[in-house]
Amino acid sequence: MRIKPNVPMAVQAAELLRNRLRRDYVNGGRLPGENVIASELGVSRGTVRQALAILEREGVILRQQGTGTFANPNVLGINARVDMAYEFTQLIEAAGFEAAIDTVEVRREAASADLAQRLGLATGDPVLTIHKIFLASGQRAIYVVEQLPTALVQSEYAESELTHPIFDFLDQRCHQRVDYIVSEIVPCVADQGLAEYLGIEPGQPILKFSEVFYSTSNAPLVLATVYFRDPLIRFHALRQLTTVT
Repeated sequence: MRIKPNVPMAVQAAELLRNRLRRDYVNGGRLPGENVIASELGVSRGTVRQALAILEREGVILRQQGTGTFANPNVLGINARVDMAYEFTQLIEAAGFEAAIDTVEVRREAASADLAQRLGLATGDPVLTIHKIFLASGQRAIYVVEQLPTALVQSEYAESELTHPIFDFLDQRCHQRVDYIVSEIVPCVADQGLAEYLGIEPGQPILKFSEVFYSTSNAPLVLATVYFRDPLIRFHALRQLTTVT
């Protein structure tokens, strides 16, 4: 297993197993034992156990006492889940398209009162605003506006780096890792500007996510406003019943 710095081993192992399940267990099936998986990945059995716990919470595997661990084809077939965070090129590729990023515009501007409140800044603090369009096999699929405080940037960068996923920029130039994302989901219709960005007709329904990225120290890093073009990107949710005692 290729090790990624600053990413917990169990999370990396879970990602590898998740990809393997989608490739080799699309119709379900029993997984090998923990020792076998640990040997294949080159990690400890404890790491495998943690990774399987992650996948169990996601619903992609089912554990049956005394029988084993099984892939869940009903959940594995879902390409985009509203309860999970994705890097958008991976989201597009999971939907069966070839992904590409087109940076529309990069601006340095002053934080509005609303942006300052959401990112813990003072109104007028300098921010970097990046407009991107994500393409799905050449079709405009996602339009995103990412805003982050310029104070986060720790080293010089080429503007071409901003065409990469924001997670990479945060890691390499800000020395920050995203721990979780809080999203507000808002149905809306495309105005003239959004219609042009997404290559659709004005008035067409689209899905808007307003997201704040938080660091491992629970500090807000980025405000991302994301617009998804239906049906190229369509989300599902896994809703598990809870028992109240």
